[in-house]
Formats: sequence, C-alpha cells, structure tokens
Amino acid sequence: MSILIKHADFVVQSADSVKPGWDVLIEGNRIAAVGPDLTAEGADVIDAAGKVVIPGLMNAHTHLYQTLLRGVRDDVSLVDWCEHVLFPAADVIHQNHWKQGDETLGYCWSALGVLEMIKGGTTCCANMDMTMDSVYEAWADIGFRGVATVTLVDQWLPGRLRRDPDLLRAETLGYVERWHLSPAHNGRIQVALAPSTPFLASEDLILWAHRQCTDLGLDLHMHVAETEYEVASVQDSTGLTPVQFLDSLGVINDHFIAVHCVHVTDEDIETLKIRGAIVVHNPKSNMKIGSGIAPIARLLAEGVDVALATDGSSSNDLLDMFEEMRAAALLQSVAAKDPSVISATDVFRMATETGAKACGIDAGTIQPGRLADLAIVNLQKPHLEPIHDVLSTLVYCAKAADVETTIIDGRVVMDDRELTTVDEREILRLAQELGPGLYERSLHSTLHPEKGKGLNE
Repeated sequence: MSILIKHADFVVQSADSVKPGWDVLIEGNRIAAVGPDLTAEGADVIDAAGKVVIPGLMNAHTHLYQTLLRGVRDDVSLVDWCEHVLFPAADVIHQNHWKQGDETLGYCWSALGVLEMIKGGTTCCANMDMTMDSVYEAWADIGFRGVATVTLVDQWLPGRLRRDPDLLRAETLGYVERWHLSPAHNGRIQVALAPSTPFLASEDLILWAHRQCTDLGLDLHMHVAETEYEVASVQDSTGLTPVQFLDSLGVINDHFIAVHCVHVTDEDIETLKIRGAIVVHNPKSNMKIGSGIAPIARLLAEGVDVALATDGSSSNDLLDMFEEMRAAALLQSVAAKDPSVISATDVFRMATETGAKACGIDAGTIQPGRLADLAIVNLQKPHLEPIHDVLSTLVYCAKAADVETTIIDGRVVMDDRELTTVDEREILRLAQELGPGLYERSLHSTLHPEKGKGLNE
C-alpha cells in the first residue's frame, strides 16, 4: 500500500531541514521519496495544503498507568506523592493483576494514554509501567509504536508491592520473549529493562538487568538524579553521586537512557558524554513536583544527546509533546536568564530525532528509507498565523489539537482527528468507568498513610 502526501506548505525533514511545497511518498511502512511534484500510481492521496508534515513526535519516557491518576495531588514532592498516591494505587492494581489475574486496568490506562498521544502527533513512547501484557495488547490493537521499559524494583517499596526476586526476573524475560520486536505485532513493540532508580533497585538487580541487556541487545532505562532525595540517598549509601555509582557498576554506555538528570555535577555530565548515554528531559514534571531544573542547555553544549518526554500523567498532567517542547525552551531560557541558550531547533530535535534514538527506532526524520511515522499539522489556525519560521511556530505556538493526521508504520491511525483502528469512544467509556474506582479504592488501601503503614509494610 502506498500513501502520497501532496501539496504540503512545509515538510520538516529534520530540525535542520525544512522544505516548502514538498511531497512525501510512503510505500509499505517506509518513506520511499521526499521531494517536489511526486507521483505514484494507485497511491492513496492526502492533500496537505495549508499544513506541515513533521516526523512523529517521540515521548521518550512516561508512565501510562498514571493516566488514571491525573489531577491527583498537586501539593506534594515525589517521595510524598509515592506514599499518598502511587503506593495505594499500586496496591489496588497489583491485587487485581497478581491475585485475580485481571489486567483490564492495564489495557484501559494504556489505550487512554495512546489515544491522547496519537491525537497530539506522538507516534512512539518509552513506557516505564506496572508491567502486564494488556498494556502492550492495547498498543497492538491501536497500531501504536512503543518501548516497553519493564520496571524492576526490589527495595524501598512496601513489601507487598514487590515481586519475589526470582519471579520478577522470570516474568521480565517472559515479556522480552513475547513482545520484543515480535513479528506478530509487526515489530512495532520492543522491550527495554528499567531498574527504576538506584534506591529502588539493588546493585544486584541493576547488574542483572545490565547483563540481560547486553546479552539480548536491549537498552537500559533508569531514573537518574531526579531529586535531591535520590542524590542524598545514594551518596549516604555509596559516597558517590548517582551517575558516579552507576558508572562504577559499568552500566552507563551508549545503550543507557538516563531519565531526568536534574541534579548532576560537571563530572557527571562529562561521564554521560564520554559513555555516550542519552539523557531524557521532563521539564513539566520536574516543575510540578518541584524537583528542580535540569541543566539541559549545558548538557547540549557539552555534546550530550538529550531527548524529550512528558513523564507520567500524575506529575505532568498531560502527554502533550507540543506543550513539552514549549516548556523545555522557556524553562532553559529563564533558568539561564538568556534566551539564546536553547533554540526551537534544539528542542524540536529533542522531540523527534534524538527521541527516536532514545527509543531505539529508525525514525525521527523524514528521509527515504526511514520508518513512516509522521504527523500532519494544520497551520490554518489563528494562533499559528502568520508563519515566519515554521519550527518556531511548532515549538512555541502549536497545540496537540492542531494535528489532523497521524501515521504510524505506514498506516493512517488518525484521520481528521478520528482514530481509524479502534472505537475511541469505547476507550473513553472504559476510562470513565474504571478510573474513579481505582482512586477511590486506593484511599482505602492499608498502604495509604492515613491507614498508618506506607513504607513500613
């Protein structure tokens, strides 16, 4: 099957290349040609007059389970949020999954998050989740591309939220076997391993995950230096910063994805650069929970690859990469008191090309041979006109609602803002049915601080 996108006002091939008036030809799941006046007999034609074609946006780190917890508690830091929101909700989720074998909640939050992302032109995410097969079944049903970053935790959490160590490892390898680049799912889904943080995952678990990633060719994702609490915790136990500690274990390399990096030293930045790690910036999340401002301009200046992400819907509360681009640009400018420290070009690259690198996929630019993961944005909106610089317009002015068409793996999954693969009304109905109940039940969990247990159980 071929798709020919014609008459686009602009085709943003990459952050460094914008072509006015070009067309894009898709054959199968790859971009076949980009240029003026393309023709293709028998192709489905999309008229993109008045629109811009962009690479699909890449959400390089999120927690989709939080789509059912959005808007809950905006008055607590990360650790307090874990005790008041995460632990009680996780207790309910695990009771359903581990004890009753019911994965409906996982399908619901995953489908809801994917629906939101597709409507905002996001074609891939890296999702550090409460892992269950139904999360990825939703991706397969909708036609989404994703990285299943399987969360690994064996300490700090309340005991009832931890898996038996041997079972945790066996289940993890099962997810790799069932989902990683499986032909049954057209290879759209891949698996990475994610020891959550140095204080949630023991040294033994981190090293096990690193060995598995090396042997199986997987990436390793990890929250690194997100909060002052984390830095103090690691320094108290090891005498090192989180980056120094992880480097001492030999796990930081060009397949290491370091999420957040808010509290990193000059030495940490040099280590990340030398080892070839990718940093993932989550500006809105870092602001909402008061974690701090990551030194992104400095990281970019030093040559560290930086991708962009929303983080979870509790600490954001959206999965909107247009808002994230705008927040990233504004936050670095105000932190430095210098608007020249970061550009729209830098931020757009973080959300596309570098995001694709962080997700380990051959996308992020519109070049022949690349995966056909694209979005078409309507420029004929009052908040977008007139267009002086299309990249600046996309970063500072555009909204998720301006996306009209989303293409993933060469397939139109949203046309004229309607999903083509599933009934989005059913997704919303399921979320409305299950979401309030999850939060209400979590308030009665014995892990809720008001019940007197929390971390100590």
